[in-house]
Amino acid sequence: MPANEVLEYYGYKGFIGKIQYSIKFINRFILDKIAFFCFVKSWRTKIHRMRGVNIGKDVYIGHEVMFDRVFTDHIYIGDHSSVGDRTIITAHANIPSDTILKKLYPRQIKKTIIGKGVWIMPNVVIIPGVTIGDESVIATGSVVTKDVPPRTLVGGVPAKVLKDLSKDLDIL
Repeated sequence: MPANEVLEYYGYKGFIGKIQYSIKFINRFILDKIAFFCFVKSWRTKIHRMRGVNIGKDVYIGHEVMFDRVFTDHIYIGDHSSVGDRTIITAHANIPSDTILKKLYPRQIKKTIIGKGVWIMPNVVIIPGVTIGDESVIATGSVVTKDVPPRTLVGGVPAKVLKDLSKDLDIL
């Protein structure tokens, strides 16, 4: 995404705005690299919070998790959720090269919301604008392209509902 579009989106103006946003972006980028290699789970979560990801309490963030680098503040993770290793969670999509396809697929910036008590297994991809309902499970390797209802197990590419977990959870 061109820097000028990001500056405009966030309301940064002029030379001072460019400097302010550049410092913010560089800070987020450095923190992203530190979190990526951090072996202490509680530190990883804190570092991602410092980057701007909205993370609830008692959340586990696995190794090598990648959050959107430009719109980190558009990602929300509810309390007691777990994000598995090598998961990718995005909040924007755009074609960075100058191509006619941009007319078919314009830039999207959307909040991505993960509810409370969600378990995201490793190697999951979550696209912009998806909401994952409370107490849901996302199976390993899934690509989540649509909202996930609460208390469901989803899996596949693209992810589909595989099981309603309500009865099993109500017993507990």
